Amino acid sequence: MTQPPPSEILIERARRRTFESYGEPRFRLHQASWVTSSLAMQMAQLARPWLAFELSDSALMLGVVAASQGMAQVIAAPFGGLAADRLPKRTVLLVSQIALLAMVSLMAALVAFDAAEVWHLALLAMVHGVAVTFNNPVRQAFIPLLLPRRLLANGMALHNGARSLNQIVGPAIVGVLLEIELSIAFFVIVGLHMTSVVFSTRLPRGLPEPGAGRSVAGELMYGLRYVAGHKVLRIIVLLSVCATILVHPYPSLMPVFQKNVLTVGESSLGLMFASVGLGALVASFVIATFATWLTRSGLQLFAGFAFGSMVVAFALSPFYLLSLLTLFLAGAAAQVFSVANSTQMMYHADPALYGRVSGLNIWIRALMSIALLGYGALIDVFGAPATVATGGVVFIGCVVGITLAFPRFWRGTSASETH
Repeated sequence: MTQPPPSEILIERARRRTFESYGEPRFRLHQASWVTSSLAMQMAQLARPWLAFELSDSALMLGVVAASQGMAQVIAAPFGGLAADRLPKRTVLLVSQIALLAMVSLMAALVAFDAAEVWHLALLAMVHGVAVTFNNPVRQAFIPLLLPRRLLANGMALHNGARSLNQIVGPAIVGVLLEIELSIAFFVIVGLHMTSVVFSTRLPRGLPEPGAGRSVAGELMYGLRYVAGHKVLRIIVLLSVCATILVHPYPSLMPVFQKNVLTVGESSLGLMFASVGLGALVASFVIATFATWLTRSGLQLFAGFAFGSMVVAFALSPFYLLSLLTLFLAGAAAQVFSVANSTQMMYHADPALYGRVSGLNIWIRALMSIALLGYGALIDVFGAPATVATGGVVFIGCVVGITLAFPRFWRGTSASETH
């Protein structure tokens, strides 16, 4: 029997290594639920700020809607992570999915009857924020239960890669639908959330680890003290906070760049979001293939530097095609940075605290929505390019400062070796 060429053998081995976690049936089911849900959320992530800006023609009002979601997340995130640790994970997931479904159904009805106002969007964004703070931590906390430890980094990369794929597909679809009919876009989002609920019902119960008899407040404080007392988790959290406040808000501000800076149409806005997603998707496949890279702190810091640099380049770009290129590179760098953060958190955390550690990550990301309020006000005064570029420069300074202040962190060979 003729052997295939060596190049084909290498490609097949790389393919198997990249998608190895999909060999686990329960992980595939988990991802089917996640893909449909995240696709719906990515579509809403474009449609809601676009509608807010259309209704108000103000970057400040766009920031108010985003900040409403962020404030709800800041309040609810610790409880979402605790619920993922102390309650059956499937129950937490289903309740949060049904809440998201109810929220987008009401939004679709308001749009269909031409009754939507900015305060509606802000109120529903708060509901969305609460639901997400329960939904995302429990999804991440599920992954270590569905995969052996050796596949954890691969599974995390594929999990984030699915979201990146949806950053391409979702905005591309909703950008076209916004030009056809706004209500159709929201009803498609409703259908995707319904599909995700069906998949979620087939997941295992995910019973919690035995508790220590602490009160709710005691459990929350225990989780915070655990992270604060962990020498590596402290640095990861610091990096996440800097990125969230200074550079992660830029995708939500793209409607301002689309309309006021680049002066292109709504379908072009969809391509801008899709460029970010394509960069993140390519990065996801690379890091899924070479998953052990995610445990190396030096890669995390390099990706952070590259992320800040590309955000600055996007903010200062006067040309649409150049903006698409910088968005692609920013999406790739952000993906490596974010997945490395999440993976290292899971490698270091006690299994009984997976939900709270993931919830802390969600809490940090919630700061992005609040930061958008400040960004919106600054953009109305100084303009979008100067404001976003300044945030990128300050973030680069933070990465360099952390690199110099904590040399043992970035020189560490792997997360599993730095306890």
